[in-house]
Amino acid sequence: MKRDHIDILIIHEPDRPAQYDWWSDTENYYGPVIDVLDELKENSTIGFTGLGGTTAYEMAPIIRTGRFDVVLTAFNYSLLWREAEHEIFPAAKEQNMGIIIGSPLQQGALARRYDKELRNARWLSKPRRQQLIALYALLDELDMSLPELAPRFVLSNPDVSCVLSGARSREEIEQNVESAEKGPLSKKVLKRLDEIHRMVPFRPYEEPSVLPFGRVYKGPGSAH
Repeated sequence: MKRDHIDILIIHEPDRPAQYDWWSDTENYYGPVIDVLDELKENSTIGFTGLGGTTAYEMAPIIRTGRFDVVLTAFNYSLLWREAEHEIFPAAKEQNMGIIIGSPLQQGALARRYDKELRNARWLSKPRRQQLIALYALLDELDMSLPELAPRFVLSNPDVSCVLSGARSREEIEQNVESAEKGPLSKKVLKRLDEIHRMVPFRPYEEPSVLPFGRVYKGPGSAH
């Protein structure tokens, strides 16, 4: 990387032990990686250590070991998906950790409106369809785009330290910066968004983990 120092070094998906063998002790979440991170931190090669995962509940016990400074949670905190509020946020706050949010646009599901697709998406549950319709109606009322509302919602949470955005072009980067500079949403708008979220507080059975708008969905396990 041609760097003498890294500000934050994050372990990738330590909450999926069957996929990544980070831990030799899965009861106490300990393994050689901890020794390496401690050594790198002691000699100032890295500034902070972190965890980066996608599960909503298995991350919390690792957070509560108190060994890490930052947590990155992806796909679990956005306009409509908020499971990180139940375990990840409280655990991180207990440990005084920074919180980074990944995928505020929910892997494209909140990147733009899909008004036409809502009518024909057979994989979409009725509650989720009604929720998205309510969200789009609020956008019309606010005269605001979805790519603006989504990141501003996440940034409105004072517990969130940083938001990652998967921009594909200079135009999208500028759009993200412009949205962020507009600041937090009003309490009135946040209350409306809370009401819309409560329409589907948890993912309906059989709903794809990635809503495959604009793609051919071949059933569970595939969004392509």
